[in-house]
Amino acid sequence: MTTHLPPNRPRIRTIRRAAIGLSVAGLATATALWACADSSCYPGWQLGASDYDCAGRAMISPGNDTRINLLMLMQSLGTAKAPAIAPRVDPEDPQFGKTYMTWPGLRAALWPESVPPAPNYDAPAPACEAAVPGTDDFLAALASARGISAAERATLTTLRETAGCHDGAWPDAQVTGEDARDFVSYLKAADAFHKGDYTAAKQGFAALTRASSPWIAETAAYMPIRIGLRAAVANAVNEWGDFAGAEKVDKPAVTQARTAIDAYLKAYPKGRYAASAQGLKRRVAWLGGDITGLARTYEAMLAATPATSPSAADLVEEIDRKLFEREDLGTVLTPQAGTPLLLAVADIKRMRPTGESAIGLTAADLAAQKQAFAGQPEIYSLLQASRVLAAGENARPVLALLPDAARQGSFTPLAFSRQMVRGQALATLRDPNEAGFWRELLGGAAPQYQRPLAELGLALRWQRDGRVEQVFAPGSPVTDQSIREILLQTLASPATLRASAADAARPGHERDVARFTLLHKDLTTGAYADFTRDLALVPATANVDGGMWDFARQDSIPAGIFARGRWSDGFACPALAQTAATLARTPADARARLCLGDFWRLNGFDDFALYAPGDGAMVLGKGTSQFPGRALSRDMIYAAIIADKAAAPDLRAYALYRAIRCYAPSGNNGCAGPARTYQDYEAQQAPQATRKAWFTELKQKYPNSQWAKSLKFYW
Repeated sequence: MTTHLPPNRPRIRTIRRAAIGLSVAGLATATALWACADSSCYPGWQLGASDYDCAGRAMISPGNDTRINLLMLMQSLGTAKAPAIAPRVDPEDPQFGKTYMTWPGLRAALWPESVPPAPNYDAPAPACEAAVPGTDDFLAALASARGISAAERATLTTLRETAGCHDGAWPDAQVTGEDARDFVSYLKAADAFHKGDYTAAKQGFAALTRASSPWIAETAAYMPIRIGLRAAVANAVNEWGDFAGAEKVDKPAVTQARTAIDAYLKAYPKGRYAASAQGLKRRVAWLGGDITGLARTYEAMLAATPATSPSAADLVEEIDRKLFEREDLGTVLTPQAGTPLLLAVADIKRMRPTGESAIGLTAADLAAQKQAFAGQPEIYSLLQASRVLAAGENARPVLALLPDAARQGSFTPLAFSRQMVRGQALATLRDPNEAGFWRELLGGAAPQYQRPLAELGLALRWQRDGRVEQVFAPGSPVTDQSIREILLQTLASPATLRASAADAARPGHERDVARFTLLHKDLTTGAYADFTRDLALVPATANVDGGMWDFARQDSIPAGIFARGRWSDGFACPALAQTAATLARTPADARARLCLGDFWRLNGFDDFALYAPGDGAMVLGKGTSQFPGRALSRDMIYAAIIADKAAAPDLRAYALYRAIRCYAPSGNNGCAGPARTYQDYEAQQAPQATRKAWFTELKQKYPNSQWAKSLKFYW
């Protein structure tokens, strides 16, 4: 649906290396952006998103799923407080931390019991799927019916299991009592309904409206509604089971359903299906093309449905499917439609970019809607302020539209959204009071979603001011682990990493991220003497086997790999600590550099990268590294030794061997580390002619080396 598609303008993202012919193989990352390995859905770690980015925020905004925006409006306008959410990381989406949310994650956090269990694909399927719904009601009615023999009950119970899949003749001779025959007639009509024989079903149920069983009589009066709706869409479903469009709807069948609803509710105003019949009026309106009327019904339901109940989520999902997927929504939700809540969500969606920079909602559009929001001035001023930021206009008017109200004990989603947009404006204006504003907002922010987002605002301000160390200072209000771990991997100084690794007050995971990052950057930036000292920060129990593909998202960080990882598999190397000590004394030592390369290779670092922030000035982790110098990769080690004609023959032979092996078996450089762009990837590749020259030199100059003897190909 349009609310859940990837952004119109996808971010540049690091692409994991994969051998796909000779095209883009070689672009790689391990944990950059903490993206799912097979998904482009990831949080941008910035306060706002101009376009939909799948990571919802605790503020009504263009980047949110429309369902999240709509539910937050419901929660803001109701009298009951929204359910409290215990701070936790969504186990299905750990990359979102406690700051971001998906719609399923939000729903599960608010109402865990309302989320249907995962299907059990190993359970045996029922003999007739169509017969399953309504079985309990049928059996209860059968049990309460009088004048039906035990043999007839047994026959009817067996027949119920085939309704919708019945094959062959019906055993009419075994069911002779009048009441029992009504149950058989009901099953025949139900069977016809499920098989799509709507004429027979309609006739069958029509004959049962005066049945002696109250349940059969009422159900027979209700079923024409279902028959009409099923017939209406019989030819409006494509081969994939999706709705193929209103133009394919059988309009006379819709009219029949509408008439049947009125008839049923007149006969049974408080009947067992009355709520269902009332709800199906919305489906009739949708299929009949009365979208304006449907929108007004939804608007009334938004005000009447408790935002604290799972039914609020059900309603939001229905509205999203029926309204917010429509391309013509702007012509339906007009200022005159009397649907301010729906109009507000539609306006927020229209603030997403429609082209290179323009958004779909102009100031004039919003001014024309002022009267529609006469009863909701806080929503209207939020829309005005949000549009200013989305359009990239001067943010100064936002401060007047959204007065400072940060010092509150708690916030409704609407009130919090207003303050968050104000905070974004302060950030855009580089207001000197911005950091103080975020500190005040933290006081009343809810621990899940709201507080981490406000903490992100404060962390971003300190980042822009070059004061990242404030995030990690004792008593820092920035406590969210995801925010802190991103900064540890990107902008934290060596001193900050050492202090964080030793901070017993912080979670072990965060301390391990600090240890791992420090030691990794020590080695890749040539701070070998620091490495030998920093290795003491790794406890003897540190994890070695945690792996690095999910790195900071996984439960265990393999910080112990620097102390107890592999460092040799044929080329004679000492322990890594000794190699680093040698490099600290003699950085150009060829054997020690080759041993460092083997450590990277043997422990899975070729495809590894610490967190890589997205693009933009206000993105967490974006800035100048406090570890100077270009990061060293394995292919750089080999190239330097190959270029050194004075290098010892056995070392040069090994460098040639390993440089060639970097391209096995795909023909793409697997030793260069991650590439963010295709251009970066191309720059990492040595031409095949160069690889051939390496191979020839190895074979001709060092023919007796074990490396020349073992190498059969170049790639």
